Amino acid sequence: MRCLIYIAGDVMSYTPTNYEIEGREFNTFFSAHALAKLLSPQKIVALLPDSLIVHDDTTANDLDILIKGYKNMILIKSNQLFRDENMKKDVDDFVNRIEVRVIPNVGSGQAYYVNNEGNLIPEGQRYKRSPYYSERSPVFIFNVVYSIFNEISKSCNEIIVDLTHGTNVLVSVTMAIGSLFNSRFVAAPVMGPPGQKVSIVDLTEVVKAMKDSLAITYSIEKVDERYFRDYSVTLKSLKPNEFKEMKLIIERIKSKDPNKVISLLKNLRNGFAVDSVRGMRDLESYINELERDVNELSKAYSEWYNHSYFEKENMIVLSHFYSTIKVRDLIYKNNDLEVLEKILGLYIKVGYYDKAISLARELPVAFCLNSRGGGVYSDSDKNYKECDEIVRDYLKESSILQFRNILMHGSLSKDVGAEVKEGRIELKNEIGLSTIENYITQKLENDYQYVKSKVMQTNT
Repeated sequence: MRCLIYIAGDVMSYTPTNYEIEGREFNTFFSAHALAKLLSPQKIVALLPDSLIVHDDTTANDLDILIKGYKNMILIKSNQLFRDENMKKDVDDFVNRIEVRVIPNVGSGQAYYVNNEGNLIPEGQRYKRSPYYSERSPVFIFNVVYSIFNEISKSCNEIIVDLTHGTNVLVSVTMAIGSLFNSRFVAAPVMGPPGQKVSIVDLTEVVKAMKDSLAITYSIEKVDERYFRDYSVTLKSLKPNEFKEMKLIIERIKSKDPNKVISLLKNLRNGFAVDSVRGMRDLESYINELERDVNELSKAYSEWYNHSYFEKENMIVLSHFYSTIKVRDLIYKNNDLEVLEKILGLYIKVGYYDKAISLARELPVAFCLNSRGGGVYSDSDKNYKECDEIVRDYLKESSILQFRNILMHGSLSKDVGAEVKEGRIELKNEIGLSTIENYITQKLENDYQYVKSKVMQTNT
């Protein structure tokens, strides 16, 4: 079911205009009415701020009066504006369809005062107003509006969110909440008295750009390519010749495939540490080039008045590139062994405990081999056999081997005395994850450095 949610505003100050969306127009005095006609939602929900209409008592006691007051406000304005009975009936039908939900606002203003019947009270050529002032946590408002969206989402598979009206706080909160659901965001940019026509702007791509950029940043911070948003497919549709003096920059941006970044994250997440070292080398020049090009592109956008060809372009999202550039934090320099040590620290930081403890087990062997002139991880290599035996002896002084076995074998390990009987598994010597986690985050690096220093002091 398609649903429309909008923030109720002061319709008494609105005037008719032609609202246009998807090539169709409708003349009315507020955007929600136009959207209801042009997009045909099956359900309409108005979020009525408690700052718009007040009565004498608390919101809880006056709820029905406030809702009736808002509906009456729309009908009063309709009767003032329209002589056409068909148009009045159309507004009446809209009012009968809307489900009004009163929401808290914050700040100061002038609310309309309604009587016990929910009617506005005339005062001269205007209507009676009452001072409004409220201090509330914006998170409280967030939770209230979220609860409404969450309830509606159970029956609405598509939510159209109209952000045309509402205070800055309510618009920000509603946009943030809507982004957590399957929402389409629209707004009619009416500035001052409206002209003959206003095109309703679809803001959905803006919200998507924000969410994708956050996902890219998160994927890099958590070293998990599964959150990365691959924007390369969109860039392939760019036509560099349309960007005049920026043609070469657009060509280079278009060719910058983020799969190199995705590949590094994937290798790191899956424990391919040596492959990751190579990937870091490949990425260093890639990121430097990308940053230079994106900085030039960003400068062009900051001087937008000189680059009109960008005005209707929605495939370029600067934040995608700048989020990608943050992978530089995962590009380590020095020799391969030193980079692997930094990867060990990274695994501990992001909570890849099985990868961390496995690398801590094998890396001292690599340093041992290096100190002896080199060698191959193979039982037929004399240096390797000696180094592995030495490392194993020193590792017995720590918990590395024991905890590694538990993590790598899914707890089906001698170290926890896993007993299988009649289809059930019992752990005779159960060691909890918190114990292993505390060890890895607090002691693993020290134990690793101890083993490494000892093996490098040994002689052939």
